[in-house]
Amino acid sequence: MNTAAHHARPLRAVFAGLVFALALAAGTAHAAPAALVTDVVGDGTLAPGAEPVKLLAEVAAGRIVQVAANGQVTLFLLADGSEYLLKGPGRWRVTPVAPEAQDGAPAPQKRAVAAPLRDVRLRTDRVAQGGIVMRGGGRPTLLTPVNEAVLDNDVRFAWDSYGDGASYQFELVDQAGQKLLLAETADTELRLPAAVQLQPGQTYYWAIRGRGTGASAPAYRVAEFRVVDADTRRRIEAARPGPEAPFSERVLFAALLEDADARTAAGTVRRALASERPVAWAPSR
Repeated sequence: MNTAAHHARPLRAVFAGLVFALALAAGTAHAAPAALVTDVVGDGTLAPGAEPVKLLAEVAAGRIVQVAANGQVTLFLLADGSEYLLKGPGRWRVTPVAPEAQDGAPAPQKRAVAAPLRDVRLRTDRVAQGGIVMRGGGRPTLLTPVNEAVLDNDVRFAWDSYGDGASYQFELVDQAGQKLLLAETADTELRLPAAVQLQPGQTYYWAIRGRGTGASAPAYRVAEFRVVDADTRRRIEAARPGPEAPFSERVLFAALLEDADARTAAGTVRRALASERPVAWAPSR
């Protein structure tokens, strides 16, 4: 018996429709954001309420941004791609056109944004993406990429350990069920070899079969991911900030990655920025 073919059958069977299940969930309706927070220095809050201002927080029209003395908040206006610096102390009412100074606060300072980033438009009709329901529970949990987009062939697959002394069989197939890679490893991650070329706009599926010392049976997990299309890739590369770009533009680039559903890439940018300036972040969208 061909061992590779034998091991490949479980994932191919997935494509026969016997293993996958799609779960669609309607997004919760909410007011469309008018602005995105791209920089915070010092203390700032959002009213009504006293919600702390966080990086990449979406701010609806009508909310008040209050900035403490010696603090500042930068807002990116989604309607036209302009950016405004609010220097405290003061209060500003957010509108789709520009923040409006309240109670004698200084006028907001409008700043230019790099041209490729001016076209950032967050989706306001987000719907939870359908995704594969992974077989079984427990370990090894698949970590990345799972129900997200990747930018190119530089993909790192990662999963939790199945226990000491465990070994893993990795399999990658395309959306037609064609096997692209079958590999054995004792590690809990694998880099995609250069010989495997992923195609823009295509969906792929990967699986891990974990064999643990003393385990009664191997564990089998499946997940999907997709590659951004060529137009999205060009847009992202055109918008990628240089090392000397303002902090707010690098935050905005993280927002662009998140909006393309490239969550792992966005997380890498967030972590780099957080090490530079430990400011609270809004949850990923």
